[in-house]
Amino acid sequence: MEEILSVKGLTRKYSPSAGVEGVDFSLRRGEILAYLGHNGAGKTTTVRLLLGLLKAGAGEIRYFGEPRDTYSEDFDRFRARIGVCLDNPGFYPDMSAMENLELFAGLYGLEGAAFEEKAIPLLKELELYDVRRDKVSGFSKGMLQKLSLIRAMQHGPELLFLDEPMSGLDPAARVMMRDYLLRLAREKGVSIFLTSHDLNEVEQTADSIVILEKGRVRLSGALKDLKAERAGHGYVVVFRVVPSTEALAAFASALRSSVSGTETGTVHLAAESEISITSALEEGKKLGLEVVEFRREEVSLETIYFDSLRRNETAA
Repeated sequence: MEEILSVKGLTRKYSPSAGVEGVDFSLRRGEILAYLGHNGAGKTTTVRLLLGLLKAGAGEIRYFGEPRDTYSEDFDRFRARIGVCLDNPGFYPDMSAMENLELFAGLYGLEGAAFEEKAIPLLKELELYDVRRDKVSGFSKGMLQKLSLIRAMQHGPELLFLDEPMSGLDPAARVMMRDYLLRLAREKGVSIFLTSHDLNEVEQTADSIVILEKGRVRLSGALKDLKAERAGHGYVVVFRVVPSTEALAAFASALRSSVSGTETGTVHLAAESEISITSALEEGKKLGLEVVEFRREEVSLETIYFDSLRRNETAA
């Protein structure tokens, strides 16, 4: 799959302990990459380097397969292929939503009917069409967040930078925004680079992650692969009837596992090796236990994130 953005050895140091150093990652077409880290980890510095707001001290940035000096005038001709949605969007409060969008669309040569042709469908899809003539001074933070996304998308970019895209959204708006971003990536092939502190939301949206700490990449990769690597041999077993302590101990022993969660019909097994569903069903049958569900225990992004930081603290 085509690489839209590739970063190798990206470095910008403000001091020995501040900035980013040796950052590597890549983003393919139609992929959603989440760039994660605590405050001060270097996320904002990275984004500024990628957008040409800071000059890199070292490293290479490739956009659409070509190396680019983002701090040069030559990069300006590529900006039409990029959309940016910041957490603090900076709209003009005494102008309407439509007036704000039209003003920024003009920077990309979108005017008149061409502008409306792009903006109107986005306003409808993100549920701001009915307030398009209202001044943005009366908009909630969630509404401003959606308007900022419309502004970033109205010129049809291939790559979208999002800073905390779910910030200020109520639960229904979060679901709508999540579905929209997934459609952008899956159906329209838009690549999305997002930063967020909401690990639960990232887990439902991102294809790959980069975890940054103290300016360095601590972990990166496809989220599904990282989960599989850390899943080990943990399993969830659901019995139709809560088993006795003795029967459950015998079940776990037969499968060479330790068991937890014995007070309900759902238990967790930590096995020494792979367990097949056939083995689980057979051992349950021998002991008079009816297994109604057997699955591998999934590792959460939150676990991956904090385990990664803890391992690096220990190594340091």
